[in-house]
Amino acid sequence: MSKSPPNENEKKRTRYEYRVWGEYPKARKLLASIATDSSREQIEDCYFLTEDPSWNAKVRDSTLKVKQLVNESKGFEQWVSRWHTDGDSAPAPFDDLFDELGLDRPARGKSFSLERAVKDLDPEIAATAMFVTKDRKRYRVGDLKAEVTDVTVHETGEVLCTIAIEGNNLDNLVALRKKLGLKGEDNVAVHVAIDPEG
Repeated sequence: MSKSPPNENEKKRTRYEYRVWGEYPKARKLLASIATDSSREQIEDCYFLTEDPSWNAKVRDSTLKVKQLVNESKGFEQWVSRWHTDGDSAPAPFDDLFDELGLDRPARGKSFSLERAVKDLDPEIAATAMFVTKDRKRYRVGDLKAEVTDVTVHETGEVLCTIAIEGNNLDNLVALRKKLGLKGEDNVAVHVAIDPEG
């Protein structure tokens, strides 16, 4: 899989992300106090890990989301992302993964179990499936988004804590990272943090 620069449409779906792992109680408390809006959610995701960490693929509600790392600046990773409801729109090899999983089955009115589809995957599909549950609190800080999430990895039972900030304005992100006391911490995407080979 090769990196390609985002086209004009993709640039609209491109954002900078910074994610750290651990409790960070002071940052959590400060984030909650400066946020202009917040909400809670619980999400079930299945990540598909490949040998190339510049690609991040997951399935949620029978829809495939593929993110590609296109740039790094000031410690932030810039990702372009797209949700796919059909295999034809997904980049290789995720088009084959979409088809192998049969993610279009619900749209055709057929019953679907992602767990069963993963067990039936062709061994030649070079992707490791990792199921997670995310208990997330989302925040809005000006034009930026932030989250505090507990990620439960089904395969191990491990619960990982993470804080993330994201948005399009890099200067505002750098300022928020500094305010939260996170400058200098490792920026690690979810699919890399849960990778048992990592």
